[in-house]
Amino acid sequence: MYMFSRQIRIDGGHGREAMAWALAQTEKATKITGLPMGLFTQVFSPDVGTIGWSTFVPDLATLEAAGDKLNADDAFMSATEQGAALTIGGADDALAQVIHGEPDPNRQIEYATVVRAACAAGNLTRGMEVGAEIAQRAEKITGTPTLFLADVTGTYGGVGWVTGHENVQAIEATQQALAADSSFGKYVDKEAASVYADEPALTTQLIYRRLA
Repeated sequence: MYMFSRQIRIDGGHGREAMAWALAQTEKATKITGLPMGLFTQVFSPDVGTIGWSTFVPDLATLEAAGDKLNADDAFMSATEQGAALTIGGADDALAQVIHGEPDPNRQIEYATVVRAACAAGNLTRGMEVGAEIAQRAEKITGTPTLFLADVTGTYGGVGWVTGHENVQAIEATQQALAADSSFGKYVDKEAASVYADEPALTTQLIYRRLA
């Protein structure tokens, strides 16, 4: 299974108009492709005004077919071009493979936390093993499902942990539970330090709020 996402940054002078446009594009893309498209915005995080769409697909052929349908729809493409006046720069696409976990379409998610890192040179295999173990330990401590993904595009060896939360209180509860469990911190300190690159630019934590 794969997770595909596309991010853009809204022009601050067109905030309300851009949000209305993004919501309409989400509805159109879902209808045209038959894939459930989620629209999120970064909150409490860098790059204010960043929004993104995401969806899960079972294989790349499904993603290819969805892209072809969107490109062939004149109304959708025209609306996409019109949106260029409401955003800053171009869009950034990302594709990642799910290594651990499985998204639950019936689970109501309002927020998602995303932690990113990159495997250090010579530690790609070990990085995947440790990443899956971190996700499993986090799930056991918090009771909240956590996906572990490996980048297919972007930073080579890039990985990420994605956790969905039903509300902002759930984020806080999850963070507190992890901080209170000393065994989790010790495992991360011991294992992650040796397998993931020690580069601040590659190690990030962001929070997203769902808009649609």
